[in-house]
Amino acid sequence: MRKEYDERRKTTVKLLNQIDGVTCKTPKGAFYAFPNVSEYTTNSAQLTEKLLQNKGVSLTPGSVFGANGEGHLRISYATSMQDILEGVKRLEEYLHSL
Repeated sequence: MRKEYDERRKTTVKLLNQIDGVTCKTPKGAFYAFPNVSEYTTNSAQLTEKLLQNKGVSLTPGSVFGANGEGHLRISYATSMQDILEGVKRLEEYLHSL
């Protein structure tokens, strides 16, 4: 499982960093990536709500982690690789529609 989670982490970060205007550092622990999407929004709570409504993607707004979290999203990679690929694809589609 450790190898599988490492692969999911690497894939998630790689895909997020391929989205224009998104940057994501590689997490060293837990099962979450924390990409910076501040080029697209200054209201991460509103963005996560719209992502859920329009694309069926459930993410946590960075703002719930304090002022420094605003402009970020928390994305879990403790799911299947298929869900990761689909979720990041939908995130990218939504961001590019803004």
